[in-house]
Amino acid sequence: EDPWITLRDHSTSVRAGEVLYGGNKFGNIHASNVLPIHEGANVFVRLSEEGLANQQWCESKHRGWTLVRHVPPGSTWHPATDRLLGTDVYGKALGPTADEAWSIRFANLDYDEFMFSTGDCQKWLMTKKSQVFGWYSNTDRQIEASSLSDRPYEARWYRRANNKEDPWITLRDHSESVRDGEVMYGEDKFGNIHASNVLPIHNGADVWMRLSEEGRKQQEGCLAAREGRDGWQLVRRVGPGHMWHPATDQLIGSDVYGSPEGFNSTKAWSVPFNTLDYDEFMFATGDCLKWLITKKDTVFAWYSNGHRTIESSSASDQPYQARWYRRTNN
Repeated sequence: EDPWITLRDHSTSVRAGEVLYGGNKFGNIHASNVLPIHEGANVFVRLSEEGLANQQWCESKHRGWTLVRHVPPGSTWHPATDRLLGTDVYGKALGPTADEAWSIRFANLDYDEFMFSTGDCQKWLMTKKSQVFGWYSNTDRQIEASSLSDRPYEARWYRRANNKEDPWITLRDHSESVRDGEVMYGEDKFGNIHASNVLPIHNGADVWMRLSEEGRKQQEGCLAAREGRDGWQLVRRVGPGHMWHPATDQLIGSDVYGSPEGFNSTKAWSVPFNTLDYDEFMFATGDCLKWLITKKDTVFAWYSNGHRTIESSSASDQPYQARWYRRTNN
């Protein structure tokens, strides 16, 4: 079942739900105190400088923003009915060009801004989280900036307690935006011209959120890794449940199983990474609330309750040590 990678010393972390990696489908509280609560766990590797030079990848044009919900081109809006609280989870999070609607959980993230955009980015608006939440009917809400204006202005939106399709987020006042194809968000698979004037023409629509200053300190690195930014690649995943990774390769990266369906897959999977030119690991819970970054060389060695250096983590932005296990016969 080794290696055991933990936020703090092994025994403390097992009890406190701070285990971030284990193998061989190991269960007990090592798994049950973490995986069902934090949406599983992920393993990322970051390519070395030389490895990066040999990879073709690009930064998201929405730098600093995290994509949390997507609806493809079609005749109906988002399937969600959670009033944009971020509790509805469905589909496979395959990015802004996915053929099917999807949503990840973001209710747990420390964010303060939304961006709503069409899939082609021709229409977009930014607003504060506080402007979206609350109950209102055809009421002015403030837009910080949009594809219409780089200065703040107001538009009349809806978020009514008894209307499952709300909130309606629009570039201008609701009625004229419905007519002119400027609706940016709706729920409950609502159709009509609210959808048909926008989604088929502009390649669907997306919801993005930006972490607060405190959230950026705690979660931005993990969210960047989930999106494949900053050189990180997701290589191994275990879903919510009561057992750790099926792998028994001691994190060498030779075990291959499952179908690599992204960071929110409900099933375990692993791709080969023993041939990649990488120098760092990130171990993270699926919700990015708990994570740590360590050097590849720190993981690889034989040790039993031995001190290993963590470069940074959700617990500290400074290097520190924790006692881990990687034994030859476990």
